[in-house]
This record gives sequence, C-alpha cells and structure tokens, in this order.
Amino acid sequence: MTSLKQPLLNLFAGICLLVFTVAVIDIVFFWPDTGFDWMFLGKNVLYAIATGYWVWRLLIQPYRKRKALEAESS
Repeated sequence: MTSLKQPLLNLFAGICLLVFTVAVIDIVFFWPDTGFDWMFLGKNVLYAIATGYWVWRLLIQPYRKRKALEAESS
C-alpha cells in the first residue's frame, strides 16, 4: 500500500501546483480584463490558497525536512 500511496500523493501535489500556478496567473493577468469581477477574484484566490496549502504540505515541507536531515548528518 505504501508503494502506491507516495506516487499518488506526488501526482496530486503536481496537479495542485499546476492549479495554483494557473490561479495566480489568472489573478495577475486576467482579473483586470473581467471588469474587476469579484466572483472571479474570489474563486481564484480560493483555488490559490487551497492548492498552495497542499503544495506546501506535500512538496515543500518534505523537501525541507530531507535537506535539514542531510545537513545534520554531514
């Protein structure tokens, strides 16, 4: 079970990273073109916060822990 769990979590984290990036690009480049529609902004901010949390949790934290352990053992 463990051998299947990690690749699925990595796939989920990759998808979250993609959605996070698209949401931020939408906010920066396309929100002004919508006439400053608050629904558009709210949806994309919600996507960015939710997916950013999972990217932090599944990709960044394990990487930082691994680097800290490597530095500690050196």
